[in-house]
Amino acid sequence: MRIRLLALSYTALLSAALPSLAQERDIGGVKLYKATVSTAKTQVQPEAPAQVFSENEALRISQAAIGNRLGDYSFLDRSGRTVRLADYRGKPLVISMIYTHCPFVCATTTRNLSALKASQDALGAENFGVLTVGFDTENDTPEAMDDFARRMGVNLPKWEFVSADPETIKKLSKDLGFVYMPTDDGGFNHITQTTFVDGQGKVYRQIYGEEFENKTLLEPLREMIYNIKTAEPGLAGLSNKVKLFCTVYDPKAGKYKVTYSFFYGVGAGVLISMLILWWIWYEYRRSPKRNHPARD
Repeated sequence: MRIRLLALSYTALLSAALPSLAQERDIGGVKLYKATVSTAKTQVQPEAPAQVFSENEALRISQAAIGNRLGDYSFLDRSGRTVRLADYRGKPLVISMIYTHCPFVCATTTRNLSALKASQDALGAENFGVLTVGFDTENDTPEAMDDFARRMGVNLPKWEFVSADPETIKKLSKDLGFVYMPTDDGGFNHITQTTFVDGQGKVYRQIYGEEFENKTLLEPLREMIYNIKTAEPGLAGLSNKVKLFCTVYDPKAGKYKVTYSFFYGVGAGVLISMLILWWIWYEYRRSPKRNHPARD
């Protein structure tokens, strides 16, 4: 009987003590969890600040690229054929970087580049090339570039619309000093530049903006073509010097044209001068004093 009472008492004590022990253990678990979370929070590295597009920095990088020699990169044209930058060596090249779903700027720039057609008669369509490169490699496929060109109504000889892989775009952008950054809405912030590359494959000049006067766009081409064509030996070089010297900008027509009015003016001036000299000589010869010397 006594043993049974002891057992019952021990059971009662355990029943009373277990909830208390369980509660202490739960409290210890909560404290441990809270301590772990707190420690983890203190160890989490702060998120890197989002990149901010700086126009001033982009302009600095762009200007610093003048003089860079472009690598011999390969692209795919609208038909899926391979186009290499080496194909343009020896002649000036105009490069414009765009992305095809750009809502406004890229389309405006491309349309304004069509002004190059206005001076092909003077500069020669065969003397320079134009390359529009899609830098959004995920979307700017040959098909997308073809559709973009059609929408822009581009019909200029020696003007290609090309695509490339991400590594090529990265390297080309660095060579050109072209800066772009993706935006949250799926587009891009980028500097709007048109790059002029000389016949040796070096960056010659940068033109900024999507709207510009024809002369601003065409003058670098004239300078580069002049430097190349006049270096030819013999009569060909001399003829090119004369032709390019006579290539002038017509502000009313908004294009360059070849005019030999300078030489016409010089020729007319020389002819008039010779006539005046002849008349003076003639009058001198028929002067009475000359024909009848004075008598003593």
